[in-house]
Amino acid sequence: MKTKMTVLIAISIVALFLAATASACGSEETDMERLESAPEAPAPAPARAQAAQVQEVVKVVEVPGETVVVEKEVVREVEVEKTVTLALPAAPAAQASQAVRGSEEGLVPQPAQLVSQQRIIIRTVNMSIVVDEIQAAIDDIARIADEAGGWMVSSDHSLKHAGSISIRVPATGLDSVVETLRDLATDVESETNSSQDVTDEYYDLQSRLKNQRATEEALIKLLEKAEHVQYALEVQRELTNVQENIERMLGRIKLLEETSAYSLITVRLSLAPVGMSVDAGPDQSVAAYTPVRFKATFTPPEGMDQHSIVWDFGDGSEPVYIHRTAPTTEDGERVTATVTHSYDDPRDSPFIVQVSIDSFGESGVAEGEDTLIVTASETPVIEVFAGERDYRVLQNEVVEFSGSFTRPPGLSNVRYQWDFGDGSPPEEGEVAEGVTRVDTTHAYPDYRATPYRVKFTITADSAVGEIVSSHEIRARVLEDPGLIVGGFNVDDTAKTAIRTLSLVFSGLTTAVIWIGIFGVIWVPLAVVAILIIRRNRRIRSEPPVGSPNPPAPRDEPAA
Repeated sequence: MKTKMTVLIAISIVALFLAATASACGSEETDMERLESAPEAPAPAPARAQAAQVQEVVKVVEVPGETVVVEKEVVREVEVEKTVTLALPAAPAAQASQAVRGSEEGLVPQPAQLVSQQRIIIRTVNMSIVVDEIQAAIDDIARIADEAGGWMVSSDHSLKHAGSISIRVPATGLDSVVETLRDLATDVESETNSSQDVTDEYYDLQSRLKNQRATEEALIKLLEKAEHVQYALEVQRELTNVQENIERMLGRIKLLEETSAYSLITVRLSLAPVGMSVDAGPDQSVAAYTPVRFKATFTPPEGMDQHSIVWDFGDGSEPVYIHRTAPTTEDGERVTATVTHSYDDPRDSPFIVQVSIDSFGESGVAEGEDTLIVTASETPVIEVFAGERDYRVLQNEVVEFSGSFTRPPGLSNVRYQWDFGDGSPPEEGEVAEGVTRVDTTHAYPDYRATPYRVKFTITADSAVGEIVSSHEIRARVLEDPGLIVGGFNVDDTAKTAIRTLSLVFSGLTTAVIWIGIFGVIWVPLAVVAILIIRRNRRIRSEPPVGSPNPPAPRDEPAA
């Protein structure tokens, strides 16, 4: 049985090859005869094109009453028997599908019509627009799509201040619908229009679908003639794969037809921002190369608790973006976090500083901005001098201090301060116009081992703000020697005597205290010590026992 089946398959393969060759030759002759004898097509008929396609040629075995698929081979051929009309915006892809069916029924184009070919184009549009009300705009866009012959695909209005909607409209009316959407918006933030040519894919799918259907028919006939279960299962498995391919191709063809016939428009909606009061602060005059502080106050509408702040310092540097704010004592008012910036080239002064604030939240979007002018200039330098040496003075001795300074142009309201470093109030005052020297006196009442620090400070106003410059010296205060007679310092001697007596008295007092504290211990110990000493003396004065010479009697005291 297996040998017969092998021979049958070999014979089928040879017959398939011969049949396919004869069929191809006959098909070409028939097509050429039909092309030559076809009448001239009318002018409004859709254009047709000749396309070189990759076809799946099915080799078959001709058996009386049936056609059996043996194998498939992919070859490249010129297709002349089928012509279609591809969809432009003016002719949807559905018309192309009808043209394909019409060609299969025997409609044959003229050769000149095969030269021209329309394309299948899928167009999509993405827009971002600003509207006065989100939900009303979504309803209007859905109505526009319905009136144009399309439909709404999806919509989103999860946020009060933003939303989106997607619609499909006929490709023939796409430009008109886009123009209507522009008129609907108060502002068009962005718009992109893209096109995708799917002509090659569309005709490739049509050609592959035709071959798959021919294969399906052949497998069905073979399944009907199968005599063994194993062969029937193998044919059924192959038939299932072919039918799945057909379904995928039909789905893809339908998608291309619909997406080319109906263009997709996606619209992102946002509310028009409301105005908001912003105060960037007063104009400033600053010194070059010195950090300058900026902050702004603003009053956002109720319900807006997220903020975006942008500072542009006007000197070409990168803007600074911040989001931190804090409430102020005023109701509803907030202040931005402080930012710093330094101007390194005062030659371009003045600079226009701009702050832009966007606030958003559940209630919508608000925006506001403000500017201030910053004048940057070089900082005037004041050189201050209060002396080259340290001062050595006695207690309560009056010492004279003298300080001088330079006075560059542009200074006003010049003030001075002498701080003597001993806790006494500093001496302050204004310096008259043209004066560059300040003298003063001071007496130190207290002696100190370490020197006092004396500081002379000059403060003045200028175009860049307040300028402060200072110089510091030291004053060493010596102890007053007191009264001296004949080279003898009475004060020092008296002080020494007093210190000595104080030490002696302090020592005696300490001894008495210690004796008093430890008397409980010292007294018993002293008694025990005395008793022991007296006993030792008595023992030494008595003779030893058995001695021949008794001690001489002591003289008795007179009566």
